[in-house]
Amino acid sequence: MVAFYSSRNQGRLRQVRIAFVFDDTLDVLDGVQHHIITLGREVARRGHHVEYLVGQTEHSPVPDAHSLARNMMVSFNGNRMRIPISANRADIRRVLRDGNYDVLDVQAPYSPLLSGKVLAAAAPSVGVVATYHIAPTGRLAYSGGKLLGAINRRSHRRVDEVVAVSPVAAVYARGTAHVSSTVIANPVDVDRLVRSREAAGAERIAQFHGNGPHVVFVGRFVARKGAGILLDALRWGEQHDAFPAGMHVTLAGKGPLLARCQAQAATLRTPVEFTGFITEADKPALLASADVAVFPSTGGESFGIVLLEAIAAGSRVVLAGDNPGYRSTLLDDDDALFPVGRANRANRSGNADHMGPDTGRDAALARRITRALADEPWAEAIHARQSALLGRYDVKTVANQVEAVYMKAIADRRRGG
Repeated sequence: MVAFYSSRNQGRLRQVRIAFVFDDTLDVLDGVQHHIITLGREVARRGHHVEYLVGQTEHSPVPDAHSLARNMMVSFNGNRMRIPISANRADIRRVLRDGNYDVLDVQAPYSPLLSGKVLAAAAPSVGVVATYHIAPTGRLAYSGGKLLGAINRRSHRRVDEVVAVSPVAAVYARGTAHVSSTVIANPVDVDRLVRSREAAGAERIAQFHGNGPHVVFVGRFVARKGAGILLDALRWGEQHDAFPAGMHVTLAGKGPLLARCQAQAATLRTPVEFTGFITEADKPALLASADVAVFPSTGGESFGIVLLEAIAAGSRVVLAGDNPGYRSTLLDDDDALFPVGRANRANRSGNADHMGPDTGRDAALARRITRALADEPWAEAIHARQSALLGRYDVKTVANQVEAVYMKAIADRRRGG
């Protein structure tokens, strides 16, 4: 059974010492990194002491980060990620002793070579929370998760409370580790994003926006993030004269399919700009300049942080691929979701690219972009609904919920587990 957090269970947590445990690096700010850094900053603001026990990290964006492993790059679940290949038990014991933590928040699924060793070395009095983030892209990833769950079965007994960032992640936790979880969303620091947008200034936003309606994509150029789907939809729209005059498109990010997408865009009449990697300082201004922000991910999303970043930054309308994670984040708002089903099936078979034009899918996205730009009342209604989501996912709201789970984990330990 999946339990959703209820404010009726909310309690205040005394000042405690918290360590986020994460097998990957903090040098790259992907989804899980954003989660633990955003949440960590908020609970530290509330007076708690926060540290990070992580894989190989050379340039941490936060203080008190302990790099405890050498990592290697692998491909898993449609992403490139780093996994630990060695972690010294003596170093782990030293950090745990010096940290004197009250609670460990372990990002799951986790490796037995780092997080598993931390769990094994943790004092019996320390509360342990496992936070699940993953949504598998196919049977291979799911089978790998089940195997990892079997390997970690013994260490997982040390976990007192389980959190999942979405119902999709909760299903994964149940299927691979055989645990029930409380669903608490990924946090978004709304105030920070608004401040970043304001700091960028109207002039910088206007530079990104340019003249005419502006469509924006931000993400890695890998198959499941769907940049090619957006370009296919642009082609369909051109063929059917669907788009308003002056519309232009910006795609920000890098990845192995960037050159292929650039070649595809070169055949279009619509002006398409590729910015390459977009810095965290510039991202809010770019998103604020979007009349329509489009995220055509085909799957593998347990949540939709990028959707909320776009909403908080001020994108007029955010459109999202209809995968379970994005659907959950947008609370089943069908107006904001568009089909990506055929590409999803292609990715499950292991293809390195989407299957090319899909008339129904391309038409649906092109028409949705056109309506967002042309139908003012419709766009205003979506904008209002999306803006209302921010309070639900704001880090202050999420931190209240997580604090209650931490308090319960500590209480579980005080009672002897």
